[in-house]
Amino acid sequence: MNTFFIEFRDPLFGVVVFFILLFILSFLSYWWGRYKTSREHRDLESFLGKFESLEKGEKLSEQVQSNSLTSESWLLLAQSFEHQGNYEKSVEIYHALLSKNRDPLFQKDALLLLGKSFFKAGFLERSRQSFLQILSNAPRTPQALHFLVLIYEQLQQYDKALEVMESLQELSPETIDEKLYLECRLLITDHRISLDEKAHKLIEFYETHRRLGYMIFEWLFTYRPILAWSHFDQSLSERLSDVLWRIADENLDLDIIASNTYLRELFSARGSLELSEGSSIFELDLLIALRRCGTNKATLQFEYTCDECNTISFLPFHRCPHCHAIDSVQGIMNLSKERFEENNSLQ
Repeated sequence: MNTFFIEFRDPLFGVVVFFILLFILSFLSYWWGRYKTSREHRDLESFLGKFESLEKGEKLSEQVQSNSLTSESWLLLAQSFEHQGNYEKSVEIYHALLSKNRDPLFQKDALLLLGKSFFKAGFLERSRQSFLQILSNAPRTPQALHFLVLIYEQLQQYDKALEVMESLQELSPETIDEKLYLECRLLITDHRISLDEKAHKLIEFYETHRRLGYMIFEWLFTYRPILAWSHFDQSLSERLSDVLWRIADENLDLDIIASNTYLRELFSARGSLELSEGSSIFELDLLIALRRCGTNKATLQFEYTCDECNTISFLPFHRCPHCHAIDSVQGIMNLSKERFEENNSLQ
């Protein structure tokens, strides 16, 4: 019986079987790659078909298809249009390049630029579809995940943003601040939680992490000022100048203000208290001097700058609108003329 199966113990037979299996695996791998590539092309064509309505003129897209310029040159031109704010032309070029160049690496980069262009132009749903298209073929793409988080944040879908954040954290562990920021935003916008419970959770959040102080105390001073004063971190006094400047006189905590040099100067400059005769800060010193002279014709207006990119904004922000840094806002004091509202009532 053993002699009948002698060929199975022959070394040549094993070599033949090995090469047959190797050929079968190579054959299957080749056809699987072909199938995957064709499927990606079909998905891309389907994706591009969704945006045909955006194309109003065919001249630029025809030049991309027929011109001898390289795809990289067209990308630079599209980015130039994008920097000028001409998003329609940049999108048209990206769209034409995706139809022309089938290289997977190039398509990934072009889709990323297309998604960013849609995002800057305010087309959040189109931008979301662009980044999802990238992630369907290349799930480990941090930039696509990052912009997807930004899109869900702007749509105030913080639960979905946190889901994407889990994947992003695996690729970029340093994004812990972004996760904490989204958790805090989700808590603040959760209408199922009462204001009192929300206030206590925000205080617990700050005492645990010692981050996002501007956002947390801005909310607390707006909705629960007494609780905010009782847990106030005085190291944030200067950073919260604009928030403190707007607090009503009846919500001031005189004990805390009297114990803090900067707060004494700030509220003396506002005219709410008379606890300081001057300040090392020019704007506050000038306002204090004017108050002492009995003049109330000046006040403070605030601008806001980002610590990371130095962008200036007229509105406060918790995430920089330019570089997307978190908790990087700093207030800039500006003297301005006090405006009194005239009562035009007939009574």
